[in-house]
Amino acid sequence: MVMYSITVIIIVGVAHVIDLKMQIERLIVHEDPAVVAVELDYGRYLALKHGTTGKMPYLYRKMGEMQKSIAEMLGTEVGKEMLTAVEVAQLFGKEVAFIDMDAVEIAQRIKKEMTVREKAKLYGSFILAPFSRKKLKKEDVEELLQNEDKYIKYVKEKFPGLSKALFDDREAFMAENIKKLEEKGKVIVFVGDGHLPGLKKRIPEAKAIKLKELMGDSHSVSYTITLN
Repeated sequence: MVMYSITVIIIVGVAHVIDLKMQIERLIVHEDPAVVAVELDYGRYLALKHGTTGKMPYLYRKMGEMQKSIAEMLGTEVGKEMLTAVEVAQLFGKEVAFIDMDAVEIAQRIKKEMTVREKAKLYGSFILAPFSRKKLKKEDVEELLQNEDKYIKYVKEKFPGLSKALFDDREAFMAENIKKLEEKGKVIVFVGDGHLPGLKKRIPEAKAIKLKELMGDSHSVSYTITLN
């Protein structure tokens, strides 16, 4: 007898500064999951929904400010893709799961994992150059979006403490939460593009999608993209 496997977990990488509302809506409707999970904790979800901010370390704040500047230049809002996923899930009566580590815990881990030397090196590195400007230029935005993978790779190689706090620890935390949801049926998970490889490594049986690569495709219903 031939056995057929059914994909139960679908991990979707999204760009936090690109408007992917249509693609997210279509994907949830097409896949009809039991659970829609997002890269947020409940506190950050409420903050995004109501437009409020909390106290975070300098680096975390500056990253958020840069994301906001890029989003405004592109005519969207930071975190809009996560709010869209939640809203669409609720509209269709799907369970919503907030799978990320608490923001305060992330901040504490950043502070703990980064050495003084690493912080000094980070503030003098090229990846923080755009942060020093009050307003990003169009060429800054284009360069950042085109080289997102390069920046992430650079951070992971040169700043192990920061990488552990922002990527490794959170991805391990999220992967554990995702696996707990599997018993409820099909799960679609929306996370930032940078977390997609790490989560795929931790949950190899999951289907992985980079949603921004589907922008402009208004007809395809095949969402599988193979990651190298």
